[in-house]
Parts: sequence; C-alpha cells; structure tokens
Amino acid sequence: SLGIATSPGRTRRGIARGSPRVLARGSSPPVMCGAANSTEDVHASDDASRDAAAPDAPAAPNKPSSGDDAENAEELAAMLAALRELRGEMKSAIESPLMPNRQQRVLELLRDRPALAHRCGVFPDVLPSLAENNPPVAAELLLRLARNHPAPSHNLPAHFDALVSMPTSLHSMEVVNRLVSEASELLPDDFVRAYVAECISACGDASSSTAGASPSSSAGAGDTTAGQNSPSMTPSPGLGGAGAPPGGHGPTSGTSRLVRLVCVFLQLLVHKNLIRSGTDVAADVSLFCVERMRTKEAAALYRLLRQAEEREGGGGDA
Repeated sequence: SLGIATSPGRTRRGIARGSPRVLARGSSPPVMCGAANSTEDVHASDDASRDAAAPDAPAAPNKPSSGDDAENAEELAAMLAALRELRGEMKSAIESPLMPNRQQRVLELLRDRPALAHRCGVFPDVLPSLAENNPPVAAELLLRLARNHPAPSHNLPAHFDALVSMPTSLHSMEVVNRLVSEASELLPDDFVRAYVAECISACGDASSSTAGASPSSSAGAGDTTAGQNSPSMTPSPGLGGAGAPPGGHGPTSGTSRLVRLVCVFLQLLVHKNLIRSGTDVAADVSLFCVERMRTKEAAALYRLLRQAEEREGGGGDA
C-alpha cells in the first residue's frame, strides 16, 4: 500500500505514467532483465567474442632483422658492381685482346658469379669477335652459359651456331677444344658434326686458294706464304704445338699448319667419343685423312679411327 487515499467510485490516479515509482521502506529494487542492461553480462559477452576471434586472427609477420637487411643490401650492391665491371671488360674484350691481368680478372668474375654470364652483354652476333680476340674468355663464358648457373642459356644454340659460322682458326679451335675437354657431355651432336664439317672444309678451301696463288709452291717453296699467315694460326701447346712442316714437299706452311691443328683437334673428339665409328662424321674424317696422309698428324688420326673401329667391332674399309 502506498498510503494514497482514494474515494469510492473513482479510478486510481495520482501517479503519472512514466514517473519514478516510490518504493516502500525495506523493499528491494526489482531485478531488470536483459543482458544488454547488465554490466557483468556485457563484459562477459565482450570477452567471449574476443576469445572466439583470437584463433582466426593472422599472426604478425616476423620482420627481418636490421642485420639481415644490411647483409642483403651489401650483397646486392656487390653483385651490381661486379656486373658493371664485367660488362665493361666484355665490351673491351670484344673489340681487342685484353692484357693478361684484365683477362684473368674477367675469368675470376665469371667463376665467382656464374649467373652474371647471362647478363654480361655478349650476344651470339659478337661471340666470333670475342673468340678471336680473347679465346679463354669466350670459352669460360660458354661453359658458364652451358651449365646450370642458374639454368642453361636459351641463347646457347645460337652461340654454337656462331662458332660454326666464324672462320676456322687456331683461336676458334681453342674455344671448342676447351668445351670438349671440360664439358663434352654438354655439346649437342649437331654442333659437333657441323663444326667438324667446317674444319674439313676450311682445310680444303685453304689448299685450293694456296694452289691458285702459287702453283709452283709444291716444288720447294714451302715457306713462301709463311709471312702472310694470320697470327691466329700460330700453333699452341693446347692443340698439340704443331709447327710448320719441313720445306721441300707437301702443302705450303700455312695450309699444313691448319691441317695439323685440325687433325690434333679431331683426335681429341675421337678420344672423347664424339666421333664414333660407323657414322657419317667418321667417314668424312677418314677421307680427309686419306687425302692428307703425308701429314704426320693426319696419319695418326687415321690410325686412331681404325683402332676405334676395331674396338667397336666396326671393321671394313674407311
């Protein structure tokens, strides 16, 4: 009872709707329902939401330390500096022979950072100039391009074609000799066949041109063309050190020297099993030897081919 007097027959009035209700002394306040009106329930709801979302929250990435950043930046700077240096030296090596110390520096750069071979600026169209001016550099470059550093160059077939198309000389044979000696398994058969055919053809062309220029050279003028030889035809130890033949018989000095170099080079191909008996290449080489049997190296090459045939059970006429 609120202690408010009412008269009979009248409706209860006196407390306006929405006004605060007066509680009797000693009574408890009514409990309000609904989690939205409860402070504890609101906090509990927030905690549960955070706990539920926690497993799905992405973990913060591990930031590289400042030491790693500095090391990576230093390595990148060193590589770029090496690439700039290699490109500059390669440009000079294409144009003219390098001094031994500069040539050695190029070889070191290619060996220390093989991946730079793919970006050093040497394309197939300038490879012949590089091979003629600096054979060791050209050979090292091709070795790096042929091996997986980081992958064989997609221009490698074009580089091989450039070697075949360039004039056959001591320097070009030095390059191919190095490839055969160190990476014969990487050389495609088509390249070997084409290069052997080019070497044989070059010897025939040299003989024809010499005979036309000095038809009496076989009568004892063996040294008449020696002064006209290209410096690239100077024999080297790497290809057998073949020198000029004794004067008085056989072809002229320059032609004989080329024939000797080619024969020594072809012997290496036979030893590496790149020229196999029973193939068209072996038949062409045998004919080449028969036509030049008076040259000691050609006779030795012919015997080597026959021995290979006997080992493989080929037999038959050459």
